[in-house]
Amino acid sequence: MKAIFSKSNNTVWSLTVRLTHWAVATGVIINFFNDTGYWHRMAGYACMLFVLLRLVDGLWLTRSAASKFFVPKLTDIKLHLYEIRAGKVADYAGHNPLGQLAVYVMWLLIMLLGFTGWLSRTDMFWGEDFPVQIHEILSDLLQVMVLLHLLAVLLMSRLQNRNLIKAIIKG
Repeated sequence: MKAIFSKSNNTVWSLTVRLTHWAVATGVIINFFNDTGYWHRMAGYACMLFVLLRLVDGLWLTRSAASKFFVPKLTDIKLHLYEIRAGKVADYAGHNPLGQLAVYVMWLLIMLLGFTGWLSRTDMFWGEDFPVQIHEILSDLLQVMVLLHLLAVLLMSRLQNRNLIKAIIKG
């Protein structure tokens, strides 16, 4: 995959991308420390809503190349992993192939968490433990993905000699 980051245009992330990113991050953090009750459910449903908003933005609304979606090819992922091992990675407008795949996994986990959380509160499975158990497993997987995301941002910032945290704050 060809790198498409332009040095002349340092704005990579649209306002919608940045706001939905930080809204979801906030909701995940709230639910990490508050694992039951009304606010937990509301934060979870809000995360789902922000993921859906981001999907609508990326599929139909945005003009930014970085905010659009692409399906990373296995060859692109392999090339990116090779570049990481070599210590020199290409610049991308937005996510690299592995990062884009991770985004999709985190969004899927958030949507499944919202669904299993809702499902565990319905009468259909009242008294059953498996919806809650699935919810807990998905929560653990999301926590692992968030940790990997944070480590990857630090690693890519170092390898690209670019502050990726600043980019998701300022654009």
